Amino acid sequence: MRIILYLTVLISVQICLGQKEKSIRDYIPTENLDMRKDANRKENRGALKRYSVIYRPHAKNILYGNPCALEATRKMGFEYMVESRNATRSASQLGKFWNNLKVKTKLVVTRSPFWKMILKKKFKKCRPQSGDIVG
Repeated sequence: MRIILYLTVLISVQICLGQKEKSIRDYIPTENLDMRKDANRKENRGALKRYSVIYRPHAKNILYGNPCALEATRKMGFEYMVESRNATRSASQLGKFWNNLKVKTKLVVTRSPFWKMILKKKFKKCRPQSGDIVG
């Protein structure tokens, strides 16, 4: 009986010691937490990824502002930009068309010819998680 008790205590101690403790850096999404002078210099920063932009005249069916949908589009390598036709300082209609054509062609080549259907399926999963749809 003592041997079983001794082995149980020994195993539980090893399990407790084997777990990794999380530091505050695991919970905070900032790039750099060091307080030194050169902490936020360009050479010390992590690589920032640039995403391609698809211009949309309205926010219909793109779940604009939904964090799950934003993450899904960023994983595919682009973001939606809602921009009305008569917004000041906006690109011309022809410029938006050529930009969208370039980005969508890139998505067909890099992701899949069915990238839009895959994204719609992900959006359907994102809607109930964030409360964008009732039912």
